[in-house]
Amino acid sequence: MSELLPRLLGVLRDHLGLNLQKIHPRVTRRLYAGRATVRHCDGTCCRGGATVSVAERDRVLRHADIVSAAMTSPARRDPSRWFSRRLSFDADFTAGWTTWTRVADGACVFYRSDGLCALQVAGSERLGSPFALKPSVCLLWPLCIQDRTLEVGYAWFTRRKECCAPVKVGGRRTILEVMGSDERLIAQMSRPENSRGGGPPGPRGARPPEPPCAPRSGAGR
Repeated sequence: MSELLPRLLGVLRDHLGLNLQKIHPRVTRRLYAGRATVRHCDGTCCRGGATVSVAERDRVLRHADIVSAAMTSPARRDPSRWFSRRLSFDADFTAGWTTWTRVADGACVFYRSDGLCALQVAGSERLGSPFALKPSVCLLWPLCIQDRTLEVGYAWFTRRKECCAPVKVGGRRTILEVMGSDERLIAQMSRPENSRGGGPPGPRGARPPEPPCAPRSGAGR
């Protein structure tokens, strides 16, 4: 895993649209139970929605038809209900300006009734990659970028130590072991069609772009 870390960091720095400049020591500490793995995920971390850059939002809206077809949320036919209209400037994102996915029926609008992510399903089935539309925050979790630093995302709120909630004592696995990153996944994230660039954002005063017009699913049919 230590040999994989430099390549993983290169992808996080250059291709996920994030402003990564340093690594917190906790990333290499053994903070997790011996059998912890993200393959035990039950979607608890998806229920509060996610922060997305305006660039990621716009890419999703440009593919509204295929995203809608993959959704099970009551909001699936109305893209205007997918993202908050409020914007916030966040220097941890290359795009600078961010918004949030909305929550409907107690979960992110893209969280499906079968526990899968509609953005990941749409990307995998229609665009050739599960990473094509999924937000970088979701791809990275349970790692996160905070104050331009790669940090452990403390998933204490899930209380699921068999997945990615850290333990107070007796930790045996690092976050990278819990995530189980491999060369195939790293290669997919760095493909040109999936790359979102990386580095610091432009000046805060720059006006954020308007979202593309996304008609309601099925309009004109």
